[in-house]
Amino acid sequence: MIYRVAIIEDEKEPAENLRRFVEKYGTEKGHSFNIQIFANGVDFITDYTANYDIVFMDIELPMMNGMECARKLRELDTSVALVFVTNMVQYSVKGYEVDAVGYIVKPIEFFSFSLLMDKIIDKIKLTNLDYVVVRNNDSMVRIMLTDLMYVEVMDHYLIYHVSSGKTYKQLGKIKDTEEQLVPYDFFRCNNSFLVNMRYVTSIDGANVCLGEGYQLPVSRKRKRDFLTALNTYFRKGGIC
Repeated sequence: MIYRVAIIEDEKEPAENLRRFVEKYGTEKGHSFNIQIFANGVDFITDYTANYDIVFMDIELPMMNGMECARKLRELDTSVALVFVTNMVQYSVKGYEVDAVGYIVKPIEFFSFSLLMDKIIDKIKLTNLDYVVVRNNDSMVRIMLTDLMYVEVMDHYLIYHVSSGKTYKQLGKIKDTEEQLVPYDFFRCNNSFLVNMRYVTSIDGANVCLGEGYQLPVSRKRKRDFLTALNTYFRKGGIC
């Protein structure tokens, strides 16, 4: 696997030093990295494609500071491993606001950097492939499968409904999405809805109840197969 890394750092020497540390870590641990460097947060976030595994974010940046950029990043990608790089330790605590996995204090020492990278790689391995990337308007959004309640098809568009209440829309066919998500315990309850089994709380007559007031119609044609899939999910220890 090639891990994709973004470094957002406006000073050339610290950026290149961090690149060298990533490459050295890869050589020592047997990992491959594809590294991109951005001189400011605006260039990084404007065309963000939700395809990075690790983001190193300097807090003091021109045009847009690191915290503001991180907040915009979390609107597009809730799962990428975010690390703050700072020379002022007091700012590191703000990382909790944007679910940062950690922080690095300048000047960076390789030993502490390597320990943090071990933690990050372990986290990525646990979550790898547990998300979908959706092209929503002009941006790319990464959605964790644990947050995705159901997918709806409407007028050639797929609408992704997440547990936060947000929705994301892109052109697509539900059949293709079904093939992608069935291995992750998603099942069609009718022609228009693909449901994440972890959110199903009950079957009420002709409706699938997802909790929080969500109800989706289950077709008579699909109801038996849907119940069978739900029972299989519970038998293998599915979380509801």
